[in-house]
Amino acid sequence: MSATTTEAKQTFLCKERLPRRYHPPSKVLSRLPTSFLPYGELLRLHKPLGYILVCYPFLVAGAFSASIAPEVLEADFWPRITLLCLWSIFLRSGGCIWDDIADQHVDAKVARTRLRPLPRGAVSNSQATIFAAGTFLCGFAFVAELPGVCMVDALIMLFFAVLYPYGKRHSNYPQLILGTIGWAIPMTMHGLNLRPLDHPIPMAAMFAFIALVTIMNDIIYARQDIEEDIKAGVGSMAVRFQHCLDALTFALVFASSAALVIAGKLGNMGAPFFTISVGGHFGFFLFLAMANQRDPKSGVEWAAKRCCTSATFLLIVGMVVDLVWRS
Repeated sequence: MSATTTEAKQTFLCKERLPRRYHPPSKVLSRLPTSFLPYGELLRLHKPLGYILVCYPFLVAGAFSASIAPEVLEADFWPRITLLCLWSIFLRSGGCIWDDIADQHVDAKVARTRLRPLPRGAVSNSQATIFAAGTFLCGFAFVAELPGVCMVDALIMLFFAVLYPYGKRHSNYPQLILGTIGWAIPMTMHGLNLRPLDHPIPMAAMFAFIALVTIMNDIIYARQDIEEDIKAGVGSMAVRFQHCLDALTFALVFASSAALVIAGKLGNMGAPFFTISVGGHFGFFLFLAMANQRDPKSGVEWAAKRCCTSATFLLIVGMVVDLVWRS
């Protein structure tokens, strides 16, 4: 039997298990024209938390860069941060499409993902692949407006985005690949004409902070699917550490807070940073870890969205207040 015939048979079997009438998973998607609906799903337009999680490293990196810079940054600070955030949005969107392409047969076996566009046959592999390539290229168009070294940073981030779905297939540590979103720190510094190696330890500590927060969020999210992931052969740190997930989550809260303290201390931050930024991060993520401990399968995304948004807001506010306080 040819690969094409096998794929067609798997798609047919998947469709046989689908409801006769498909209902979009959110109001945002239900407002799209029918022909655009599967593409909106591939982009995860109905999951805004992901956009928050990919934009906040660049916003935090911008505030951090302004705080440790030896002199006032250039007037085009905000336009460059905007370009970096737009790059991150397209990187995330293209990564989601690529993830769906790579995982479509596994997704068909998991209740939460079996109705995604590829498993249900709403788009073909070739359509999704072209869409992913176009999305990544749009992201690189924004990077092209930044200093040339940012293109190298972008290619590094793209490599790990493409690698991610295979991390789930061949190891229990795909979250470590996701943690490379911490590369937003050196990329932002390059984008603002700063040299990361002039501030190696604060930069590394902030990289670690971003990576640890990303890993923690994904473990909390993956906790919903442990049983089905095991059946489907999907690896994750939630599967690997399923018997001590609460301890791991709390350890990541403390470790990320410690990394933020180290970055602030070595970056010569003042009291506003440690009070507002570190205190806000620790408080909100401790609350998220406790909420996840009580009920790991109900309202996870709701709690994560509010905690991440609030903690990010306080993190940036603390850096800005600290910068004004020290000037």
